[in-house]
Amino acid sequence: MKKIIAVSLFLTSIAGYAMEDHNSNHKMESSSHHSHMTKFEKNREIKFERELLVPPLLKGKLIDNTRVFDLDIKKGEWEFLKGKKTETYGYNGPILGPVLALEKGEKTRINISNSLSEETTVHWHGAIVSQESDGVHNSDILPNSKKTVEFTLNQPEATLWFHPHPMHKTAQQVYKGLAGLIYLSDEKSNELAIPREYGFNDFPIVIQDKKLSSEGKLEYKTNHIEKIHGKSGGYLMVNGIVSPYMNIPKGLTRLRVINGSNATNYNIDLSNRSFFQIASDGGLLTSPVEMKKLVLAPGERAEIIVDSEILETKDYLYINGVKVLEFRKTNRESLSKLPKNLSILPEVKDDLTKLKTLNFTLKTTSKSNTINGEVFDMEKMNFQVKKGEKQIWNIVNSDGMMDMPHPFHVHGAQFRILERNGQLPPLNEQGWKDTVNLKAGDNVKILVEYKTDGITVYHCHILEHEETGMMGQFQIIDR
Repeated sequence: MKKIIAVSLFLTSIAGYAMEDHNSNHKMESSSHHSHMTKFEKNREIKFERELLVPPLLKGKLIDNTRVFDLDIKKGEWEFLKGKKTETYGYNGPILGPVLALEKGEKTRINISNSLSEETTVHWHGAIVSQESDGVHNSDILPNSKKTVEFTLNQPEATLWFHPHPMHKTAQQVYKGLAGLIYLSDEKSNELAIPREYGFNDFPIVIQDKKLSSEGKLEYKTNHIEKIHGKSGGYLMVNGIVSPYMNIPKGLTRLRVINGSNATNYNIDLSNRSFFQIASDGGLLTSPVEMKKLVLAPGERAEIIVDSEILETKDYLYINGVKVLEFRKTNRESLSKLPKNLSILPEVKDDLTKLKTLNFTLKTTSKSNTINGEVFDMEKMNFQVKKGEKQIWNIVNSDGMMDMPHPFHVHGAQFRILERNGQLPPLNEQGWKDTVNLKAGDNVKILVEYKTDGITVYHCHILEHEETGMMGQFQIIDR
């Protein structure tokens, strides 16, 4: 790999509006286990009668130049299906959580109360924070106890999220409802003419799938197959509701889409009509990218813009071929056009041939999920990295009989994708990322640099895979 490849990559990302399908490099064998594109036939039985839940937007209290928030993790009751209650977990409520509005460079303090009868943690997914705040190592919050974390995010505007990360309980606690969002803003993006009126033309969209009993009860149990392939299927829901509707203004609406599922890939579209992606996991792209479909794996985020002009009075967002969210047009006016330029991403000026390369091979068998042939061992340090040193991580997903897609997620950093299967990544993958999906047989090279301290982890974001061993840990050291 030569330096010119990376330079070409980041010049290509400025190309702007491209008309082709930018997820064409993703293999889409919908009938194969390799695609993991679950069908949601049960959704067809549910009418669009309930309005989309819009979580509260919390701006916190400014105390001594610190933005302070309170989070209470607790049990609740929720109706995934209308009229049928079940026990759930939530932050500050019965399901999911609020949106925390943070500003780049501002010190943040979050007071966390655990009102559950079991230990939990809070992981700030996509946030560049150190070990002491990350919510993984030695960070359990015991039942009926409290913990305070502090951090300052010095990264671009982005839609991040938070969820539990306790050993062997992450999958269950996320499945029962624990997931909240962070809207991180900065001065440059605040000046952009893009939709940002919360609940009017700017909406969080958390997509998840859950298996419910005929009485609408939610219970997390896994059989052997689900431990190997992840818990997937049942009903597809948006912000905790099956088949919701939402009112959208005339003009542009911004949907901040998060795949908050345990294991399922989502193929998102508007029935072959165009929309624009303006941001990926870690922030804005250089320019809007025109799309007709978007594939998101667990843990991935994308901000998309939908123009009501192309929609009928009632229209739909489709996921894996099924209507899941109904758009109802109103006469209130939003913005009518997007800026051609959104952000300036730093150009790679390193000689990539001189950077250290680490190799990771993801493998699924009938008995385990491994990275480099090993299952996670809390007592083992897989490697060390030097703080501030850029590295190339070469990630390979095996292509055996049992192999399937794996979303590879890193804690404490945002990376850039250099290559996907020997080619430049599609335009919508050329921004900042913390999670990258690999189909069976895929090979992805990323450029990553760690600027935090301590011990952190990388893992598959299929939560059952993470818990059955597809995770590793490493230490960041000073030069």
